[in-house]
Amino acid sequence: MRPAFFYRLLPYLACLAACSAVNILYFPPGLSFPDEQRFWGSAVHLAATGAFRVGPDLAFEMPGPAAFFALIIRFAGADHAIYAIRAAQSLLLLLQCGLMGSIAKRVWRNDAATFAATSIAAVYPFFLFFQGLLLSETLFDTALLAALAAMFAWRDRGARIDAWLVAACALFATATYMKASLTIMPPLLIGCTALLCGASWRRSAGVTILALTLYCGFMAPWWIRNAVELNAFVPFTTSSGQNLYLGNNPRNPDGGIDWATNVDQAEAARLFAIPNEVARNKAFTAEAVTYIKAQPAAFLIGALKKFVRLWNSVPNAVQYQGVYAFVSLATFVPVLILALCALIRWWRNWPATVPLLFAIGYFTLLYVVTIASVRYRLPIEPLLIVLAAQPLSAVLLAVLGRRARSI
Repeated sequence: MRPAFFYRLLPYLACLAACSAVNILYFPPGLSFPDEQRFWGSAVHLAATGAFRVGPDLAFEMPGPAAFFALIIRFAGADHAIYAIRAAQSLLLLLQCGLMGSIAKRVWRNDAATFAATSIAAVYPFFLFFQGLLLSETLFDTALLAALAAMFAWRDRGARIDAWLVAACALFATATYMKASLTIMPPLLIGCTALLCGASWRRSAGVTILALTLYCGFMAPWWIRNAVELNAFVPFTTSSGQNLYLGNNPRNPDGGIDWATNVDQAEAARLFAIPNEVARNKAFTAEAVTYIKAQPAAFLIGALKKFVRLWNSVPNAVQYQGVYAFVSLATFVPVLILALCALIRWWRNWPATVPLLFAIGYFTLLYVVTIASVRYRLPIEPLLIVLAAQPLSAVLLAVLGRRARSI
């Protein structure tokens, strides 16, 4: 085995070993969180009946995670599916390592940066933690990174109208099927990328329109299904209004995410009692918008507090202090500092880094307007790792010299 190949393989071996250790030694045989119970229930129902629903609702969340879990339940059986899902998500995390390395290579044109991004991702505690949970995070991040990798490959081929553009739109839609938080961001990001790589404003606008058309085409099956089942146009989910209301109501001045303490219980009960999920979503949205219009200053202060919650260097929840806070400080903070160093030191590379900053800014804005948690920052962290890879690779090159260049 050539030494360079061995070095490139090391992060993947480390990641696989870490995932196995976390899944076997840390997680219990069953489920740990209420959200896992919801995803599991939807997947079991889908596997048994072929119909997607979340409790009584038909479009409470996107169907991708339930479909992925249901497929494994069908093949492995419900008794063994949790272990099989964790094993499958371990493999997805290996794929994420490679995708982050690919994006880093296209952003920085540096093999050492590729190795650095892959190495950080392989042992990053937040990724290892979420791959062991039956949630949407690992699935969403994998599809998002695949879409970004395809988009950068499309850019490097001249941002032409070709199969790479179609692939990027398809993968962005796949990510949206996993989690609705992307909404209409993908076509805008693709158009921005075209403009940054030298396309004219007119051509960039055309690319944006084409990307929007493709993206809508890939999302159309979900829209048609919802129109048939709900007699309404539901582009994403019927739970978005609940998130907006939870983050913007008179009982939540600190931007918390606890339905038990951060809402008026009587008012929330009234809204939850609305039987039609589309009407319920509209009612929650209307209440939140009314509050924002009536209290714009409180909304802005709350948004600032949610920004702090989202970018907190330690978990916000009291039960995740102690060792969890130490792990977060020891990993997230260095990555954030290195990412900022990359933006400052290598500022001339801004056309390549702006798409990453676009996505980071989009997610930040989305969550400071709705609800914010360190958990919701997870899609941002692979992008920070891609940025952080450049200064880390510079250190590798300075320390290891030629050996680092051969990795």
